[in-house]
Amino acid sequence: MFRLILTAPLIFLILFNYPVVAQQASPDNEFHPDSIKRIVSFLASDQLKGRLTGSKEAEIAAKFISNEFQQAGISPIGGFEEYFSKFNFLNNQKQIEGINVVGALQGKSKKEELIIFCAHYDHIGTQTTNPYPGFPLTAEKDSQDTIYNGANDNASGTAAMIMLAKHYGSLRNNERTIIFIAFSGEEFGLKGSSVFSSLVDPRAVKAVINIEMIGRGFSKKNNPFITGGNFSNLDNILNKRLKNQRIDTTNREIYFKQDPFTDENLYTRSDNFPFAQRNIPAHTLMLTNPKDLYYHSVNDEIETLDYNNMSLIIKAIAISCTGLVGGSDTPTSVIRR
Repeated sequence: MFRLILTAPLIFLILFNYPVVAQQASPDNEFHPDSIKRIVSFLASDQLKGRLTGSKEAEIAAKFISNEFQQAGISPIGGFEEYFSKFNFLNNQKQIEGINVVGALQGKSKKEELIIFCAHYDHIGTQTTNPYPGFPLTAEKDSQDTIYNGANDNASGTAAMIMLAKHYGSLRNNERTIIFIAFSGEEFGLKGSSVFSSLVDPRAVKAVINIEMIGRGFSKKNNPFITGGNFSNLDNILNKRLKNQRIDTTNREIYFKQDPFTDENLYTRSDNFPFAQRNIPAHTLMLTNPKDLYYHSVNDEIETLDYNNMSLIIKAIAISCTGLVGGSDTPTSVIRR
């Protein structure tokens, strides 16, 4: 177990490494589409009723994610309740408890330096629990569906983060400490990430990679894009790593594209932003058009995702972040005109 010394804000880390056993993944199956689909299928099932923060179904999702962390050999962090970092907030004068799911893989030579991989696992519930008054029930007038399953938003990103935890948990060669976080409360206004970002020393966090909606593309090329690319050189670091590796999945000069939807302010709308506000290089990797037909629709179902392309994207993230977790790549905050 790792132990965080919580100050206001967190100034330093003391890490205690207790033995954990990671499941060794076969190279051929490490990012297999079926493995990704298994995770998405559970999180976006009707039984979880849209994973609304504060619901018993969201708690079931949190326990599922914590079990995945444990199987991957990812340790809980001391000071929290096992893998759970709970917080409370008010919504329409109602007290709601959110649960961030947090785990860590201790680094070696640079264990005091942190790389964060994260994604939010909550969604907007059902017709009766949806927190957005007046939001349309469905794009299909004759549909009887009342559950906002959120397969793409954001079971897809959560599955990617879990697959990365399994990847790094199997290798166990990271020089920097890696923190994996499944955030709650994103749909209520980045609540979980706002709370957690206040706990970390921004000098220790070298990069935050947030993953959001990677299940459906908006073009034939199906390239992911990075939000807020002009605020750091992270995109250059990721693309350079991929180009040098010459891997088949990214046989393009630039794989992670610049955000084509800058008028949508995506950089400020996802869980990277509370970290970015603390001058940490923090960005979101996305694939989907924010005006996607199924966005916040009951039609955002498991069957609508491209699991083969998701597999390529997750593999590309893992390879492009090799230098980040290995300690040789460090993004710098810049503003490019």
